Amino acid sequence: MPEIRFDELPERIDRGLAPIYLIAGEEPLLIEEALDRLRQRARREGYDEREVLHVDTGFDWNRLASAADNLSLFTERRLIELRLPGGKPGRDGSAVLKARAGAPDPGHILIVIAGRLETAQRQSAWAKAIASAGVMSYAWPLRRHELTGWARRRARERDLSLDTATAGLIAERNEGNLLALAQEIDKLALLADGRPVDAEWASEAISDSARFAVFDLPEAMLAGDPVRTLRILRRLRTEGEEPVLVLWGVARDIRVLADLQASMAAGERAAAVMSRHRIWKNRQARLQTIARGTPRGVWERLLGRAARVDRVIKGAESGRPWDELLELSSVVARGVATADRREKNG
Repeated sequence: MPEIRFDELPERIDRGLAPIYLIAGEEPLLIEEALDRLRQRARREGYDEREVLHVDTGFDWNRLASAADNLSLFTERRLIELRLPGGKPGRDGSAVLKARAGAPDPGHILIVIAGRLETAQRQSAWAKAIASAGVMSYAWPLRRHELTGWARRRARERDLSLDTATAGLIAERNEGNLLALAQEIDKLALLADGRPVDAEWASEAISDSARFAVFDLPEAMLAGDPVRTLRILRRLRTEGEEPVLVLWGVARDIRVLADLQASMAAGERAAAVMSRHRIWKNRQARLQTIARGTPRGVWERLLGRAARVDRVIKGAESGRPWDELLELSSVVARGVATADRREKNG
């Protein structure tokens, strides 16, 4: 069976239990809620005992076989959870998992639980064996544009009606922090007590728990969103992020754009530049559009400004690092926004 989308997993669990599961991903809240649903279904089907194994350094894979072979005085059915934090079972573990998938025990259900898995891990022989014999599902991080819809669905499950604007406000305040978003919805449902909720009331009731990573800043800049750029930068500063790491994320894309603009002007293919900088395919078209839509030489000049910010951070020039970062990132975001408007207007 092919990998199941995570939003389809609840329905798949409700249809019936599989002998083996691989549940992994980058949204811990979604993973734990899926596991709770699976455990509840298993209990209804008579799997009354649950054993949890943690795979750490030196883990003896014979313990998995022992857990399945041990007889219980109370039930013949058991749920075995194998927590695999690093997502790498090793040679011995891979062999055991493939064998288990190939010959599942009807009296036991095995759930392999992992966090983030690289592409090679998701496509490994052991993962494919589990997907073929049972169910494999991966919880990808929700994209920014998906959060509003997720918030509205979550609210409906709690008898709370949110319009798009209110759900969008809650999602924005908790971007990058799905657990905080879920908790805010639970809080609003409790406070509202069945009454309608609008954006103004919600704004006063909720907190700003957005969490951002360094790479979120260049994403906002290259989206031409100065407001979000400023918000992310302020949050990174509040969370104690190192200015040198923030600058690294900003300067990397400026460097790529400077090279891309100059190379295309000299007749070099954009694909060669992208390959040289190891740019993911889903970002290449956007970078090319920006390079073509901004004045020639602008990114080279901005790269010079980034070098000055670096000197300020290192104390080689006077200035305030966060103020310099704010000015640089704002200039980039406004410049990209101007280029987008120019292209839209022809």
